Amino acid sequence: MAVTRNAKAPPGTGPCAHDDAHDDAHGDACMRVPAQAPRFARRAGGVAALGLAGVGALLLQPLPSDLGPSAPAMAPSVPEMAPSVPAIADWPPLAVQALLALNPALFVAVAALAGAALAHRVGLRSLVAGTASGRVWAGTMGRSAAVGFILGLGAAAVDTLLRPALGEAWQRLEANRPTGVPTLAFGMLYGGLAEEVMLRWGVMSVAATALAALPGLRRHARAMPGAIVLAAALFAAAHLPALAAQIELTPLAVTRTLCLNGAAGLVYGWLFWRHHLEAAMAAHASTHLGLWAWRGLVA
Repeated sequence: MAVTRNAKAPPGTGPCAHDDAHDDAHGDACMRVPAQAPRFARRAGGVAALGLAGVGALLLQPLPSDLGPSAPAMAPSVPEMAPSVPAIADWPPLAVQALLALNPALFVAVAALAGAALAHRVGLRSLVAGTASGRVWAGTMGRSAAVGFILGLGAAAVDTLLRPALGEAWQRLEANRPTGVPTLAFGMLYGGLAEEVMLRWGVMSVAATALAALPGLRRHARAMPGAIVLAAALFAAAHLPALAAQIELTPLAVTRTLCLNGAAGLVYGWLFWRHHLEAAMAAHASTHLGLWAWRGLVA
């Protein structure tokens, strides 16, 4: 199939608009997309399948010990997982897990549809959606995974330095945090797949489309940084409710959570813009691997 640089995007708004000369000089630094975008079902279906596979990782998580209205969330990154039906304690375990997965699954579905409608129009791409070329995918994925792994090590190191100042409740939370392989798999799958579909493919695509429509921000290169920041801010803030369900929030704990997750969200957003959704997924998943590796080393 013939290819052209982001033929579906308006002039001056494609992924290469920021530095075409540099990208041309360096070959595959700028991904290329099919001249004719795939059908909507292809663009939505593949991404939705990845996101729902991530939601399926909820089956790797143990059920909360208290299934009443005040039950804590099972994972810091899934604030909607705390059940709110008192009678749920009488349900079969699989039914409870299915209920816990319902909200994330709905969010993934909506985000997959939104991204399928908007992402390619603002120069955001995906391999499984058919809007990015897979010609150099291995190198891109490897570099993105390395960036994510280093990011995870750095975040874990900051946590280690801050731990004494975060208080006894935080230290107990960290001491009781599961560190097994199922926990790692959950973080890599739910974070790397489901959260990236929701925050990058969905939120970032919508934000970029909205910002690109504003006077003075019609060029993709001007609108996209704002979209990256907005998606990263929402990603960071989404970690606070589950944290609040486990400990009393302090200014330092809130600052730590917003800064570390916000910085990670900026990196994932930049990789999505610069390469494709799967690059952001690889980095996000590898961040959990870096966190897990650090905790194994310092335990």
